[in-house]
Amino acid sequence: MVRLSTVLILLGIVFVIAPIPPVGMILAVLCFAIGLPLRFVFDK
Repeated sequence: MVRLSTVLILLGIVFVIAPIPPVGMILAVLCFAIGLPLRFVFDK
C-alpha cells in the first residue's frame, strides 16, 4: 500500500510542474505542508 505522505509529496511535485498558477502553487504548498510532516512522523 502506498503511503499517504508519498502520494501528497508526489501530488505537490505535479502541482508545481502543472501550468495552473496560482492555484497549482497553493495546492503544491498545501501538499508539501501536509505530506512532509507526515513522512517525518510515520517513517521513524
